[in-house]
Amino acid sequence: MKILDIDFKIIQDSRGKDTLEAELRADFSRKSVFSLRKSALACASVPSGKSTGTHEAFVLEPKKAVKKFKEIKPQILSREFDSQEEFDNFLIQLDGTPNKSNLGGNLILSLSLAFARLKAKSENLELFQYICSILRPPQDLNIRPCGGLITRPIFNVINGGAHATNKESKLDFQEFQVISQVEDFSVAFSVGKIFYRKLGDYLRGKFGAENVVLGDEAGYSAPFKNNEEALDCLVEVIKKYNYPLRIGLDMAASQFFKGDYYLIGNKKYSAEELKNYYLKLIETYNILSIEDPFFEESFEDFAKLNVDLSGRLVIADDLTTTNPKRLKIAVEKKSGNAILIKLNQIGTLTETLKVVKMAYENNWRAVVSHRSGETLDDFIADLAVGINAWGIKAGAPAKPERLAKYKRLLEIYSKQNNKNKI
Repeated sequence: MKILDIDFKIIQDSRGKDTLEAELRADFSRKSVFSLRKSALACASVPSGKSTGTHEAFVLEPKKAVKKFKEIKPQILSREFDSQEEFDNFLIQLDGTPNKSNLGGNLILSLSLAFARLKAKSENLELFQYICSILRPPQDLNIRPCGGLITRPIFNVINGGAHATNKESKLDFQEFQVISQVEDFSVAFSVGKIFYRKLGDYLRGKFGAENVVLGDEAGYSAPFKNNEEALDCLVEVIKKYNYPLRIGLDMAASQFFKGDYYLIGNKKYSAEELKNYYLKLIETYNILSIEDPFFEESFEDFAKLNVDLSGRLVIADDLTTTNPKRLKIAVEKKSGNAILIKLNQIGTLTETLKVVKMAYENNWRAVVSHRSGETLDDFIADLAVGINAWGIKAGAPAKPERLAKYKRLLEIYSKQNNKNKI
């Protein structure tokens, strides 16, 4: 595929911060003499995180990234690329650093994702189908979107930690989630949306409407006095309306790790004490998944908690940062059973899919995730379906940048169901 032109611009993410959007135009005429479509456009924009792991790809300041791009643009336009891997590897070689600190992981990713959209168009595939074709999973992994629960929506309905916007909030944990237990994506989304509205009514009644605002990921932020109070609110609304939902938590524990202890509220915890605290919470609130329960270098502490949990997910995010080297260590030490997949942590689609494949080969699940500073780009919806992710974190069902992902998932669900009926 020959790229004819590339345009870069700086746009605003959901927090009003600068980020990048790339637009690629490619020539399809060389692909087939029978091709009716000679060229096409594709765009991709990249998010940014507030709570980030140390080992994530480097984020270059957008204005500097645009200048860097002007230097490499002629080199990209002078070549043809037959595959996603060839294109992504070319960008990685141009960068020439271990963490993409030369060109920036954000610049490289926007190009990688826009190229993926163009390549899918050139092959007359839906984006999720194209992603699935790259992954080339073994038959027994069943990485095939086929209607029904194409992926579990994981709604971050209460925002705490770094994502809280109410200054009176005393929540140490970053995300308080609800996870649908129904096997139909459309129903799962509807249940989550209704629950979110009912929870908002409940919290406004409890704290006063003026004290309930939306956090970075569209979850509610209110003056909770501790983590248990937020959990109690979730349980009360779930039970009152008998919703088919379970609770998930993202601790983002690196945020409250103080060097040799963890500080929750005004109490200090050793790693062992924190593990026991988590086990009590998990039993009391029937929690289904727990993400980043310890500091981002604590492989052994993750592993100890993983041993004690059966039928629950221990999800690694800051621990693994969608990085094959980090995942390899986590797998060897049995530091969990699921990995959070964030495209901008590693910087290209090719590298992301290699991490997913490694996870599946070691019987780990994958959960695709957005970031706190999001755009209207819905790429991660196709990614979640294309890799048959266990779940997707796209925030609460509110705000345009979060709803864009759910809208795309509903479109895929509808198309797959209609296809299965034929």
